[in-house]
Order: sequence, then C-alpha cells, then structure tokens
Amino acid sequence: MKKNIYKKGLVVGIIIIFFGLAVMPAIETSTLNDYPLPPPTPTEMILEQSIFRRSSIRDFTDELVTDEDLSTVLWAAYGYINDENRTVHGIDGIHAAHIYVLKEDAVYKYHALNHSLIFYKTGDYRDIGQYDAPIQIGLVWDKNKSSQENYVAAEIGQIGQNIQLMANALDLGTVVTVGWPLAEIGLPSNEVAKIIMPLGHPKYPYDFIYLPLVLSFLPRIKYSNTSLTTAIEERNEAIYWEDNLTKQEQTQAIWSSYGFSYLFDNSESSLDYYIRRHRTVPSAHGYYPLQMYAVTETGIYRCVPNIYNPLYGFITLIYEIFPKFPIPVLAFMLKIRKGDHREEMAQCSSQPSIASAPLLIISVLNLKKTKPIGCDDFSGEEFRWLWYFEAGASAYNVLLEATAWNLSANIVPPTNIESIRSLLKLNDNFIPLLIMPVGK
Repeated sequence: MKKNIYKKGLVVGIIIIFFGLAVMPAIETSTLNDYPLPPPTPTEMILEQSIFRRSSIRDFTDELVTDEDLSTVLWAAYGYINDENRTVHGIDGIHAAHIYVLKEDAVYKYHALNHSLIFYKTGDYRDIGQYDAPIQIGLVWDKNKSSQENYVAAEIGQIGQNIQLMANALDLGTVVTVGWPLAEIGLPSNEVAKIIMPLGHPKYPYDFIYLPLVLSFLPRIKYSNTSLTTAIEERNEAIYWEDNLTKQEQTQAIWSSYGFSYLFDNSESSLDYYIRRHRTVPSAHGYYPLQMYAVTETGIYRCVPNIYNPLYGFITLIYEIFPKFPIPVLAFMLKIRKGDHREEMAQCSSQPSIASAPLLIISVLNLKKTKPIGCDDFSGEEFRWLWYFEAGASAYNVLLEATAWNLSANIVPPTNIESIRSLLKLNDNFIPLLIMPVGK
C-alpha cells in the first residue's frame, strides 16, 4: 500500500517539475516586459493656472513621451498619495477603474500600488485611438468591483481630469475620446472600455494670453499658492464642517466646477474653428449640459458661468467668422429660493451631515442640452454615464480647489431625486447627479 502511494507521489512530482520547466520561459518573457516606473515628478504649476490651461489637444508630434512624464501622469491619474488613499475620490469608498497603457511594443496595465506597468499583451495597438499619439491611455470599468456604472464613470471622470491637468502642466497634451475600440486588445469579461485618451507632445505649442474680460458682480478668480501636485497630494475631504466661507472662497469653488478660463488660447490648430476660451472641464461633443446650483445659508442659487453659455451654436458661429474672438466672461448667480435649505438638501443625500457645510454645490443634468437640434442625441439612459463622467471631473475640481484654499470638500450621491428637483424648482427634464459640500 505504501509503495503504491510513493509511486503515485513520484509520478505527480515529475509531472509538476516538467510542467514548471515548460512554462518557465513564458513567465520569464512576461516578467521581462514588466517594469517599475520612475518616481513621479512634482510640478510647480499653480492649480488655478493648470485649470485655466485645460484644453483638448488632438494633434501630436512623433516625439516620445518619457518614462518620467508618463510616470507623473499615471500617478496623478490613479496613483496612491499614501498607504490608503488614491489620487482620486472613490464614491462610496469604492475604486472600480483600471488603466491600460498602449505603447509601441505592447499593452500594459498600470499597477498603482507598486507604481509600475504590468505586461498585458504584445503588439502595437495604438491605432485604435481616434487620434495618433505616442501613447494611448485606456480607462475601463471593472464590474467585479462595482455594479454602479454611473458612479464608476464619475470616478473615471476624475481620472481623466487629472490626466488632462497633469499632461498640460508637463507641456503634453490629451483629449477625452470614445473608449469602445479598446475592446480590441482583448479585455477580461468583467471589464468594460469607457474612455481612450491619447498622450503626446502637442503639434502646435501652447500659447495662452491672460485676458479675463470679466464683467461680473462675483469676485475675480485668484491664484492660490498651491501647486497642482500639492493639491492632489493633500486633498482635503471631510464629513463635518464649521464656520462660514468668504464670498471669494465660495466663488473659487463654484468657478472650478464649471466655469470659464481667464486665458485666451492663441495656439494654432488644425481644426476649422478652435474654441479660444476653454472651460474648467471637458464635455462630450462640447454640449456642456450640466447646471450647477449653490445652496447656502441665504438661499439656493443657479450658477451661470457665462451669459452666453446657453447659446453654444451662437458661440460656434462667432468663432467660425472670427476665429480669434475673445469671448468675455459674464458670470452671475441667479437666486432660486430664499432662506436656508441646506438641511433639506442634506436629507436628500447619502450623508445627512453635509447640512453643516456652508456651501453645497449640486450638479444637475439638463436632458434638453444632451440633444441639441441638428446634433447627435445623447439623452438616452445608455449615454447617462457620459454625463456622470463630466460631473465627476467637475466635482474633482471642487475637491482640488477646496484643498488649495485650505478648505475641505467631498462628493456625495443624492438619494431623493424628486425632492431635490422640488427644492431647485426643476421638472423631469433635470437629473441631479452629485452633491459637493464645501467648508472649513
């Protein structure tokens, strides 16, 4: 009996050794393609300057992106700022995204904990991107980590925003494009491609001129003393707040969510027309269908980032006739209700403690603006994640701007849509997406 056991054990052992020798070369080949990234490089660009400069770049040179720059962009996108916290906010504490990096030699997956690239698949798949660039960055949703597609899209919006801000600060460029072609690399069944962002050196160098042309009763946007890197590293989040905010502090936070740049973009472009005054966040097809509302001790206000904002077609026409027309910024706050409604708004959220915040910013989707006349219709439920992506980018700006001004903020999901609509005096064409409490 014992001899039979020994014989069986010997046979099994030989099979294991043989199998191990057989697969060893394949394991070594993959390991040779895995490599750690160099430490990210801090950027000295002031946060507000990087938000002012945010723009979509579609033309790139053939110059390679260095590992140092790629490292810095990936860290900002989805790295760790300490042993527990990532560079972006996980809504409900969940991080459910992955980043793929498409290089000339192979496809890699970003491993945030080790800050390294892990070999995924050999071959050059960069041509799946809408625009030619030395690197294509793919952002995907991991359904095993979260079933909440819209909130994961909001997290991916934060990732995309950091990629744009950091790329610009490094004099690189990128743009948010459709992600479904990423499926060609062969994604796992639990991952869904969402966004592809090309990364490279702009073919036409940045050329910005400080030209505010601001006509508003609101305070003018000021530069803080905080760099983009520091704002990311020291992001302040809270669930309880004290004291009030100055009008300047309120304005800075509200502007960062959806405002206009004070810089005039004088850069060359291959486009027939080129928007010369950018927004703080990108928007699919340039629709900008979100509306921001502010709830304070004195009332509820609708934030109008520019009086021309509803007239997107008119602005486009101006740029076609006058390609370098510097559209002014005419921002104001439109009062919707009197009185303090923060407690009521807080009760409509997943975190009632936000009633203590002196400022609540609510992003609301206007469905009519997702189907402009003569343009693609993105009003359907299947496109809803696109607008959560935009709302996530907007909310993340608020987190960074709050940090830069020694404030704290958070991102809180709404739970009672109908009550929020009633408070904001809105009908069924409007969908509240996210709530951002801000305070000290």
